[in-house]
Amino acid sequence: METSGNFFVELQKNLKIKPQNKTLYKEAFTHSSVNLKTSEGNPLNFERLEYLGDAVLNSIVAEFLFHYYPNAKEGALTKLRAKIVSRSKLNEIGKQMKLFAIAEISHHNNFLGDNIHGNLLESLTGALFIDKGYYKTKEYIIQNIITPYIDMESLDSDILSHKALLLEWGQKNREVFDFETAHTEGLDPKVNYSCQIFYQQKCIAKAKAASKKKAEEKAARIAVRALKIKAANNEV
Repeated sequence: METSGNFFVELQKNLKIKPQNKTLYKEAFTHSSVNLKTSEGNPLNFERLEYLGDAVLNSIVAEFLFHYYPNAKEGALTKLRAKIVSRSKLNEIGKQMKLFAIAEISHHNNFLGDNIHGNLLESLTGALFIDKGYYKTKEYIIQNIITPYIDMESLDSDILSHKALLLEWGQKNREVFDFETAHTEGLDPKVNYSCQIFYQQKCIAKAKAASKKKAEEKAARIAVRALKIKAANNEV
C-alpha cells in the first residue's frame, strides 16, 4: 500500500498522531469501495479496525465514566456510556475531527451517509490500539475526543432515543402514541420514508428521512419538544 506523505502530515498536524506503523493508519482510512487487496488476496480496508476500535472505545469510555462518577450506579453508567458511544454522537465527533477529508474512498461513492464519520473514528481507535497500546490510546481518547467534544455537564440530560423517551413517558402516564410510517417516493431519492405521530387522535408530529427508523426518531424528537417531555435523571 502506498503511504502518501500528505496523509501523514495531516495525521500529525490535525490529529496529533505520530505513527509507528504507517501502513496501519492508511488501512484505517481506506474504504472498501477502493477495493484494495492484501498480497494473499484478502480485502484491505478499515472494517476490521473499525470492529476492534468499537470494542476499545467502549472499554475506555466505561473506565473513564467509572472514575469520573465514583458514586454512580451501574445502570446510570451504562446509560451515560451509551450516549457517548452512540452512533449519532460518534458520527458528530468524526465529522468535527474532519476524518473524512483524509480518507481514501472511491469517487463513485457519492453518498455514504453520516455513519462514515463514526466508522472512521472507530477504525482510527483500532489503529491507535495496535500501534500504541491500550494506555496510550486511552490517553489520546480522553485528551483529544472526550475532553473537547463531550460536554460532561449536559451529558446527563442528553436524549439517546426520542422515540424510546416518548413511549416510556406514554407508559408512565397511560397515554398512547400511534406511529404511522410509510414508504414514499418523492423527488429526493435519499428520502424514502415518512412518519406521522398521533396523540389523542391528533397528528402532533410528522417527518421524512432515508429510513423508517430515522423518520420515526425525527418525528419523535418533534413530538417530545411539542409535549415538553424531559429526560429522566440518571442519578449520577
